Amino acid sequence: MQELVTAIQMRRSDAHTIEQQNMPSAVLMERAALSVVDVLLQNHDPKRILAVCGTGNNGGDGVAAARILTLRGYQAEIFPVGNPDHYSEGMKAQMEIAEKYRIPVVKNPVFAEYTVIIDAVFGTGLSRPVTGVYAAVIDQINESHVPVISVDIPSGIHTDTGRILGTAVRASETVTFAFEKPGLYLPPGSICAGTIHTADIGITGCFAPGETRYYRMEQEDLVPFLQRDPLGNKGTFGKILIAAGSREICGAALLCSEAAFRSGAGMLRILTEEHNRLPLLMKLPEAMLNLYREGESLEQAPLAQAMEWADLILVGPGIGTGNTAGELVAYLLSNSRLPVVLDADALNLIAREPALLQQASCPTVITPHLGEMARLTGKSIAELKEDLPAAALNFAKRFHTICVLKDARTVVASPEGRVYINTSGCSALATAGSGDVLAGILASLLVQQNHAPHPQPADRTAAAAVFLHGLLGELTASQRNEASVLAGDLIQTLTFDPLFRGQETLERHSVF
Repeated sequence: MQELVTAIQMRRSDAHTIEQQNMPSAVLMERAALSVVDVLLQNHDPKRILAVCGTGNNGGDGVAAARILTLRGYQAEIFPVGNPDHYSEGMKAQMEIAEKYRIPVVKNPVFAEYTVIIDAVFGTGLSRPVTGVYAAVIDQINESHVPVISVDIPSGIHTDTGRILGTAVRASETVTFAFEKPGLYLPPGSICAGTIHTADIGITGCFAPGETRYYRMEQEDLVPFLQRDPLGNKGTFGKILIAAGSREICGAALLCSEAAFRSGAGMLRILTEEHNRLPLLMKLPEAMLNLYREGESLEQAPLAQAMEWADLILVGPGIGTGNTAGELVAYLLSNSRLPVVLDADALNLIAREPALLQQASCPTVITPHLGEMARLTGKSIAELKEDLPAAALNFAKRFHTICVLKDARTVVASPEGRVYINTSGCSALATAGSGDVLAGILASLLVQQNHAPHPQPADRTAAAAVFLHGLLGELTASQRNEASVLAGDLIQTLTFDPLFRGQETLERHSVF
């Protein structure tokens, strides 16, 4: 698992390394420049190189890289952008060194004449829209269609949110320093960043007590969630009560239930509308059924018995938003002491009556997509997209729930302030029923932690489920194509043997 840092956390870590650990700033800058040079020479044609440098320390990194390349015999030139009176101390020192070494400085470059461009205009500190000469230069870089290596982060991308601040460089590669940044993985920053390389230049993390911490999971992090106890039994691997499906919708119940089984749950009991009895018995005879009739009051005694039997409850996929479904969600949240995963229509019902979640007496995990989150919060989808981590985190803290906010880059947030940005997946997951599959996987991994030798926190388990779901999308798309994948295909990929052998070297097929 990798930790990501915000702009403030990076600035604090940089200052701590310099002031408390006595690491000279010039040494850090030289190491940063060397890491950029290494990536450039490994992956690009160094015939003619242009370093486009802003006035801050990011610009200093670019100037130093141009100097190193020149001294190694390559044709590198510096194009400084901005008022020299505003140079940082690091940038000023690097320009003085470059002058003494007679590194060429150009004033009106023709960008298309170069074989690679180093983007060192803005670093992680940018917080306002790019305008004026800076915007013009960034647009010229993009219009040149020359491969670009961005220094720390593509210029114009917000470090924490991935937003484009007016305009932004579209890089082929980004060399980021010490830690990855959230904006490199959140759209549209993830599209602009290209291939990401993280360089250790000697900076150590410095975090304030209680502040938000950001993470992204990697494939090896799935291992503890997918290993099986050789002495386990069906009770060991957990019992899930799944309230899903309605008179018009049976598929959601089938998809989430089969996904839960295929990802390792020991036993399932499906609570569903009576019209779904025959298809569920035919398609998934391993599951037990509890039935009710839509439009009629729920019989609470059988429901209470089913809750007593279960270790975890999943409610919402395809249940509809009628009176019976509303009664079901209210009863479960009011009476359960078990963890409850709330998905799909359960969230739409809660959006009508938020007190259901506020007053819940059980641990909860919610899995909204952006449309459902908009209904839950009263914000527009555009507002939510401005800062996905903040949207998920604010909701998680307000309702003391784990929030799995689904988008092209799904974000998982905990009430304690941990945020996971998912980096697996592709457009194959943008298909009907994909969310039902995720809900089943999530419930299954959560319930299996009950008897795990080293139980993982629920928020990390949710992040693992999201990562696994994304990996299934990549693997399934590699066998077919992204446009033709169905949700049921994801479940079949769950049977891919290396996944459950804990292998850590599966080939990634992500398009991000």
